[in-house]
Amino acid sequence: MSPEKRISKRQMKQDKLVSTAFQISEYVQNNKKYFMAGVVSVIIIGLIIYLINYSIAQKGYAAEELYGKAQIASAMRQPTLAINDYKTIVEQYGSTKTADRACYMLGKAYYDQNNCDSAMYYFNVYINNYGKAIILLGGAYGGVANCLEKKSDFAGAGEYYFNAAELIDDDLQSPEFYMSAGRAFNKAGLYENAVMSYQLVVDKYPRTSYFSNAKKKLAEVKYKVDKK
Repeated sequence: MSPEKRISKRQMKQDKLVSTAFQISEYVQNNKKYFMAGVVSVIIIGLIIYLINYSIAQKGYAAEELYGKAQIASAMRQPTLAINDYKTIVEQYGSTKTADRACYMLGKAYYDQNNCDSAMYYFNVYINNYGKAIILLGGAYGGVANCLEKKSDFAGAGEYYFNAAELIDDDLQSPEFYMSAGRAFNKAGLYENAVMSYQLVVDKYPRTSYFSNAKKKLAEVKYKVDKK
């Protein structure tokens, strides 16, 4: 008699895999209807996800195309066309990334047309609903502040200028916004707020061109505070 062959570990592993595969196959056959329902559900969910992603992508392409048109219209000094395209992006494609920039540009376009009410509306929409880009967010606060100052709401303008300076927090724009905040607060009779704004320029931005003017304005406002 020939000696029995020893079964290797590899063969044992393969046998176990085969055995497990048969067991799984048998289980699937016995529960076929449940598995079919699950597969159909997975396919439907996958199809829905695909359609949603496809729709989002298509909206993104359409919004980018409109944004490009608006930029060209603006460059060609056709503000009405630019405003219409920006507004379409915000109203019809508000969930796209492009709507972020379009909303800010819409506020700016209205401001350039001296339409402060519409400019403030869209700048505030940007602040409340978008505002992921800090520079644009600071610009939106500054835009609202400019409009409020034109409307002689100096206290409100000071608050928005101050917030713009705090948000941006850099050597280029923050000192200018703090100076504007100081000016607006001073006009509103809010001298302590004006002092705080000018003092921040003196303390934080001594190497900028605003430093000497801030010191001068600070002394003037402190004099008013002392007289009260």
